[in-house]
Amino acid sequence: MSSIITTNISYKVVKEFDTEALITFLIRKKIDFNENEIQIFHDQGINGDSFLMLNEKKLKEYKIQIGPRVKLINLINNLNNQKQSADIVSNILHLPFLIDSGPPKKCLKLIKDFEENDDEEKPMKWLKQAKDNPNIVINGNYIPDVSDFAKFITSGIFVDKSLFIMEFMIYGEQANLITRPHQFGKSTNLSMLYTFLTPTFTEEEKIQRLSLFKDLRISEFNWFIKLNFGNWPVIYISFKDLNIKSWQLMLNSLKQKMVKLYEKHRYILDDKKLSNTNEKFFKKILNGTTDQSYLTDALSSLAEYLYIYFNKRSIILIDEYDWPMKNTEKINYDDVNFLFQSMYSSVAKDNEYVHKILFVGLLPISFLSGLNNVEHFPIHILPSIHKRAYFSDSFGFTQKEIEALIRKSILKNINLSDLSSYYNGYQTSIGTNIYNPYSMISFLKNGVITNYWINSGSEKTLVGYLKKCDQSIKEKIQKLFYSFYSSQNDKLFVKVKLMSCLQYDIFKKKELEIDAVFTLLYYSGYLTAKMDGANARLKGEVVEFWKNTKIKLMIPNREVAEQWREWIYEIIGTDQVKMNKNIYNLLFKKDIKTFCKEFPAIYMDMVSYHDIGDTTRTKLHEGWYHAFVLGSLAMYHGDDYQVVSNREVGLDRADIRIISTNKEYNTNITFEFKVALSEDCDMMESCAEKGLNQIDEKNYRANTPSHVKTIVEVAIAFHKKHAFISAHVLQRIEKGSSISSNWKISLTAKSESFQMQRDTVSNFSKNKSDDDSATSTVCKNSLKRCKGITTTNNRCRRTVKFGNYCYQHKNQKNLRS
Repeated sequence: MSSIITTNISYKVVKEFDTEALITFLIRKKIDFNENEIQIFHDQGINGDSFLMLNEKKLKEYKIQIGPRVKLINLINNLNNQKQSADIVSNILHLPFLIDSGPPKKCLKLIKDFEENDDEEKPMKWLKQAKDNPNIVINGNYIPDVSDFAKFITSGIFVDKSLFIMEFMIYGEQANLITRPHQFGKSTNLSMLYTFLTPTFTEEEKIQRLSLFKDLRISEFNWFIKLNFGNWPVIYISFKDLNIKSWQLMLNSLKQKMVKLYEKHRYILDDKKLSNTNEKFFKKILNGTTDQSYLTDALSSLAEYLYIYFNKRSIILIDEYDWPMKNTEKINYDDVNFLFQSMYSSVAKDNEYVHKILFVGLLPISFLSGLNNVEHFPIHILPSIHKRAYFSDSFGFTQKEIEALIRKSILKNINLSDLSSYYNGYQTSIGTNIYNPYSMISFLKNGVITNYWINSGSEKTLVGYLKKCDQSIKEKIQKLFYSFYSSQNDKLFVKVKLMSCLQYDIFKKKELEIDAVFTLLYYSGYLTAKMDGANARLKGEVVEFWKNTKIKLMIPNREVAEQWREWIYEIIGTDQVKMNKNIYNLLFKKDIKTFCKEFPAIYMDMVSYHDIGDTTRTKLHEGWYHAFVLGSLAMYHGDDYQVVSNREVGLDRADIRIISTNKEYNTNITFEFKVALSEDCDMMESCAEKGLNQIDEKNYRANTPSHVKTIVEVAIAFHKKHAFISAHVLQRIEKGSSISSNWKISLTAKSESFQMQRDTVSNFSKNKSDDDSATSTVCKNSLKRCKGITTTNNRCRRTVKFGNYCYQHKNQKNLRS
């Protein structure tokens, strides 16, 4: 018997060992016996059956040393646990079905068995269960960088997504595409799907693999396990990290992937059922051919060979299906596109050997649309007639799952609101919030709220694309960034039509289409969508999806916004960044006179009427100005200052406050914004004064940190491209007190007339000296005031170069004459 012993043997085999076979087995298991201990096993007549009943007490009686004793106890426990798992499997699945002699070779009649044994509502019950009862399996530590399901479930903390398997097998189409941003659990779900479906060849392997699912939701559905567990030939391949430095290197890299894939299925050759031609093809792949025709047909041919072996159609799982096309900087795009288009078409379109195929990647690529039968499932997919937005919450973590993770975490005093602002924000069509899974697991592992989700691979490429955009697209991008730091109600959207299919080479053109740019940013995870139509579909109404629907896009969360912060400076240019920094630094220097002069000029130079929108919509109008300033101030939000927007303070909500959080910095800044009904200078000045008074009346100075000695208060009145500022600097009188009366105004300033603002713009654009006194002297010597009378019966404060009246009061000249 000892001649058949291996170091990897089941409980059933060990139980049948005689004493000699058992001792040989234990020595091969590296149990370090001495001669006396071996003799004890002989004297006591310990065989496999009695060995499995030994415990630590008995081994001590036999005088087994502590080292071998610990190893023996662990081995006995492992073998007995294996026996218990086998008993569980037997009870659930009826052992004869589970432990047949090899992979299933008879095609199961899936639909017929389903209809006979289960009522119509059974497959729907898991929907409610999944939504309301998240399941967290803890078998180790947080491992955000692992995607292999078996390792994840046995040595990590796993958020149960096993019902994805049921959803795919029951509701998935013949050809399916699921797109999600990077690190959203795509590879883990595919690995789980493969582990569940692919055949096993031994009883031990089946028991071991089924034990991976014993604590997951899917284990509660016996009928589904009977029909599908280990019952499908599966082709599973990932095209990530192909060598794309040259065409030949890419072919070599693709060859290696195909060799590894065919090695997994080498057992097909042992069956001797392949024809000579098919066997020759199989061996050609195994030998590592780079013949393009062989590589193109490798997947479709393997599906045929699996059908011959199992008498059953295959399920094909392709991870990172678009990776080769996404990374063709040094290779001709058309060559790569044609190769993979041919490969995918051969398995996804009218292939009699394929039961289902699943493509998973970042973008929907245009050639898939040519297959006609590929069903795309983005995160914003509308609900089906079954009132389920398929796969929408299968990738990423839902709010309920996050709450369950937090309950099981050893971290204390976790602020869910902070986590939500950093890692939440992705939305399904039915309004389910999705958290970034990689970032959340990384946070729980490290205990620090920071930026984890950085796509270092495509970051440089995306910035390159954005730099090529025309000015109108860049302005929309800036608007998104600026608006993110405003309150939830004031957030602005970019409304675009997502393209149903893209081709990566479109981004190599000199001019990029706005829909293509925002489609790329959305699918890459740097924007999220709010979409109409879900409620109508849930009511059973017909909804047009791709044809005319425009989707509202916005930045999803703080983590992504921080990535945008880095990008925006590259996109809009370092000169403008420097300009923004210089102008706002004036406030920290308490130089409000220069700020009041230069900000309106810079603002006039930077914006256009198209940015601002319809001026009759006052709330939206004011929100835009708010967002414009807030986005410019985002650079200050960090370790030393906190930029807060529309936060309650005193008796109301201050528009924007920059609060010092570092005791080495003793200045706070408060902004209040107003929209004037016209650009009449007196009216705008009045609006600005009202804003400054509001800061005092509403006590926006309340709760000012005790280390802050100075507050700079700024009120800005806007009208279209004009801005008028009133500002003052206040010093703290009494240490510690933050009431309004404890602050004394030490300096005041306001903006100049509009014509002088225009001249400042001209001087600024020509990089002339910005010396305040020199500019003022030039303006005073070359300009004179308008003689017109305003609506408030005051003298107009505009200046004119020619004549006596400005453009607004030119009719008064005719009236007087």
